[in-house]
Formats: sequence, C-alpha cells, structure tokens
Amino acid sequence: MMKKILLVCISFMLLSAGKAQESIDSLQRDSLKNKILIDDSWSNQKKKSAVKEKTDNQFWQSSSDTTKVKFMEKDVVKVVENENGVKAKIGKIGKLGYEQDRDTTKIRLGGKQINIIDGWHGTRIRIDKVQPWDTNQDEFFVEKEKDFRGHWAGFELGVNGFVDQDYSSYIDEMDDFMELDMAKSLAVNLNFLQYDISLQKERNTIGLVTGLGLEWNNYRFDKDVSLEKASSGVTEPLYFDTDWDIKKSKLTSLYLTVPLLLEFQIPVKYKSRRVHMSAGVVGGLRIGSHTKVKYKSNGNSHKDKDHDDFNLKTFRYAAQARIGYRSLNFFASYGLTNLFEKNKGPELVPYTLGITLVSF
Repeated sequence: MMKKILLVCISFMLLSAGKAQESIDSLQRDSLKNKILIDDSWSNQKKKSAVKEKTDNQFWQSSSDTTKVKFMEKDVVKVVENENGVKAKIGKIGKLGYEQDRDTTKIRLGGKQINIIDGWHGTRIRIDKVQPWDTNQDEFFVEKEKDFRGHWAGFELGVNGFVDQDYSSYIDEMDDFMELDMAKSLAVNLNFLQYDISLQKERNTIGLVTGLGLEWNNYRFDKDVSLEKASSGVTEPLYFDTDWDIKKSKLTSLYLTVPLLLEFQIPVKYKSRRVHMSAGVVGGLRIGSHTKVKYKSNGNSHKDKDHDDFNLKTFRYAAQARIGYRSLNFFASYGLTNLFEKNKGPELVPYTLGITLVSF
C-alpha cells in the first residue's frame, strides 16, 4: 500500500513536470517572471540547434530530460529522467528517486536514506545511513562548483594605533606628541576592485586574491598639537595659541592599496557557506595627506587644513590577516614600514583592526 502511495506521488510530480511548459508563458508574463523560472528540456528538445536562451542573466541548454523550477536564481525543484529511471531534487532538504530496473523508491533526507523495495517476498523498507550529499552516490545532482571567490572587495571600518614608538631623537618636551585618541582614530577602506586566482583544478577553496583599494587613515591627536616641518626638514609638533579652544586636531593620509593574499575557505554548510581565512601583504602608495584643526577663538569657530606630505612614507607595506564567515569579515593589519621616512619623524609602526561593513 505504501509503495502504491509513493508511486502515485512520484507520478504526480512527473505529471506536474510534464505540464511545466504550459506554465512558462503565463509565468513569463507575470510580474514574478524575473524571480521564478522553469526550464523544461522536453520542449527544448525541439530546438536541435542547441540555441542558448538568456533569461534573467542565465543561459539555458539541456542535454537530458530535465525540468527545473527556480526561485531567485536558486533551484527549488529539479527532476531528471534517463534510461535508469527518474530522480528528483527538492531544494537542499531532500532527494527522491525511482529506479525502474530494481523497483526501488529512495527517499533521502540529509544523512538518512529510506529504501522501499518491491521484491519476490513483498515490499520491504530499509533505512540506511549515508553521507550527506555524497557526490559519488548522486552524480545526477552534481552541480558545477563556482569559481574561486575571495573576500577583499567591500567597505571597511577600523581603528588605528601605533606600536614600537621611539621619540629618542626629540627633546623631552616633545615626547609622545603623536599620542592618539584611538576611539576617534578611524580607518576607512574602500576596496573597489578584486581579482581572484584559483590554485586548484577541481575545487574552489584555495586561491590568491589581489585588486585595488583606497585607504583613508585618520590619526586623531590626544594632545592639543598638530604637525609641521621644521627648518631642518624634520616633522615636529606644532603647538597652538593658549587662548584657542581646540575641538579636534588630526592627521589624515590617503593611500592607494594593492593586496596579495592567500585565502583558504572551509565549507561548513551546503558548500556555499564557508569560513574564510587569508593572510598576505598589502602595499600602499600615498596620494594625499593633510592636517586638520578645528577650534574656537574669540567666540568664533575656525577650521584650518594644511596639505603637506609631513614626511610620511610614500610607499608603505603591511602584513594583513583576515577571517570571517560569509559576508562577515574581520581584518588586522600590521605595518612592515614606519609611518614616517627614516630620520624625518618619530619611529612609529602603524596597525589597524577593523571589520567589513559591506561586501561587494
């Protein structure tokens, strides 16, 4: 009895698949036609020229009797028929198949497979434990893996700081003049271009990532000072008039950045959801820098900017490590070069800790 019920269900599914073509025209006229797509290979067989049709940025071409129902560019139902029988895949929740040569119905849910077998001694049911989504056991449903895709492009926000500080070349009164208010010393990264290089032939979990980005570093001074170049050419602190009410004083630098990162990805669910880890070097070319002071004097508000290089490094390099899950990503950068040119300023090694807010 159970066997007959299951066969009726399968027949209903196949009948529905056979009627899919009749629904295409009405679905394509519907307002949801960009979200729900049905691909029916029975009708496609009429087009022996194997012409590809482009619908919603997808190319359709069928080489077997296959029916697909898609929603938001994802397979919801997939039915495949060949000489061995019929198999169906319903989303990523379960698989159902009927093999004619063995009169066997298989219902698979995750790591469990229910086998209903019609043999000489009647119908029997056997439950097997299988590997979830084992591609060797379900070659009908093996989807081509997407190309390797790294995690660099996006909009990021971080906090700047300094380590290995050395002011030994300055007098005691100038000691620590670059001390920062870290809560307001923000880094803003716009990584607008990414290029990925896969290092595997049959998988997409290891690769190199490079590209281009812009990096704004704001260094908010904790003391009421700014920067200037002394007559000796060395960067020194600039002290303000005592009657000024300083609201903020900071140094801002803008760098064009180029990364070279080695990334590893660990699939944790359905292969598409992954933990990613990467490490490498990010080079930077300084394309701008300035100081900004906001203050009040005699009851009037003032805002002064001074555009100069302040002996900042023209080229800088930093080691960077990144870790995340899907679109969530954290990064840490540690300078491999000092902030200032040698003997032109205090010895400071910059670092940044941050998070990706928007991935591209």
